[in-house]
Amino acid sequence: MKTTLISLGIFALFLSSCQTSSIAYKAYGPVSVDTTQALTLDEMIMRFKANPTEQAFTFKAPLVAVCQSAGCWVNVKPTNGDLIRVRFKDHFLIPPATEAGSMAYFHGTPYLDTISVAMQKHFLEDAKAPQSEIDQITAPKIEWNIEADGVIVKKTSSSKGNK
Repeated sequence: MKTTLISLGIFALFLSSCQTSSIAYKAYGPVSVDTTQALTLDEMIMRFKANPTEQAFTFKAPLVAVCQSAGCWVNVKPTNGDLIRVRFKDHFLIPPATEAGSMAYFHGTPYLDTISVAMQKHFLEDAKAPQSEIDQITAPKIEWNIEADGVIVKKTSSSKGNK
């Protein structure tokens, strides 16, 4: 009887383990990203500011927003700072359905860029922002950007029966 109960307990644990959290990775772009070498976004910004001649970094950050028109850019946000737009070298894309909050690993180059009024409005249109927000754009602005040549998006999802 004791053996049967132990066997049933082990079997129940086995069945409950079939509902697991699986981690899926999807890579985009021409450069392979080594996630083991990734800095945080904050660390990457500090290193770049300390040595602006260092060109390419591998870093990780959760996605704050994804271009809803084509997946041609994403936004990430440092702990203390404004959103940073990551654009993709040679216009590779990620799916617009990529969820905000997904962890992403990037290989890319940070830079400061002057964003024209037209481009700011275009970005807001891509993000499906309300017209009232788009109409508030009246002057160019300087912002941090990153040109990524490789991205890995890591998404955690719960699945039943797939282990």
